[in-house]
Amino acid sequence: MPYKDWIPQLTELCRNTMQAVLEIYESSDAIDFRKKSDGSPLSEADLLANDILCRGLEKLTPDIPIISEELDNPPYEERKKMRRLWMIDPIDGTYGFIKKNGDFTINIALIEDQMPVLGVIGRPVTGEVFYATSGNGAFVEDAESSRPLSALVFAKKDPGLKFVCSPAQDFSGLQNYFNKFNQPQMIYRGGTVKFLMVATGEAHLYPSNRRINEWDTAAGQILVEEACGLVLRADNDQPLKYNKPDLKNPAFIVYGDIQDFG
Repeated sequence: MPYKDWIPQLTELCRNTMQAVLEIYESSDAIDFRKKSDGSPLSEADLLANDILCRGLEKLTPDIPIISEELDNPPYEERKKMRRLWMIDPIDGTYGFIKKNGDFTINIALIEDQMPVLGVIGRPVTGEVFYATSGNGAFVEDAESSRPLSALVFAKKDPGLKFVCSPAQDFSGLQNYFNKFNQPQMIYRGGTVKFLMVATGEAHLYPSNRRINEWDTAAGQILVEEACGLVLRADNDQPLKYNKPDLKNPAFIVYGDIQDFG
């Protein structure tokens, strides 16, 4: 079955997860959470979303293993045998969820031969679901319609390029990079929303020198790529790869439709 044929079931699964998460988000003024061993927050909604997504994916593709932020994932000796796997982040941007600023998403990606070939991202606060499959373009769907995504076309010399970054970004290692551009504008957003802003044409670039997890970027990468953008390692200009021994990414840069790359 072509992966695009799974999109209707996956968007429905994403919407069901979004609804469950949104009920918790809107149920009280304060979100209860605890800290995991790595210091990141974990809420009731993270666990609920993980359960809904895992049950749905196991029903759709019982033969494809799942790697999730909220699971005890197998060691690399087992993972390296997996040619295909689901990579999910039940709630990407849990801090945004806890702070109620809207910058959180539901992330589903299918990895094949270390590359994302399908991605679905849901934004509970807007009701939008974004999706892409390799070679078939990227789209956003709301309650009324679906439309294709197209990244902004630009050149490095263009003035006022919009850079979207995390509020927690350490800029000390990026200043020389910013100096290559003509009066760049900075926008600060959390989580996968930064990928969405590049894919939808709200920003030109998203640089990150933070070592964030693979499930934070996989779905966003295929969306940007199918919207005519690029997601490349900062050290060698190669695409990010997945299911590595270390499930963290190196520094990377997300580009819109850049015309003079290189």
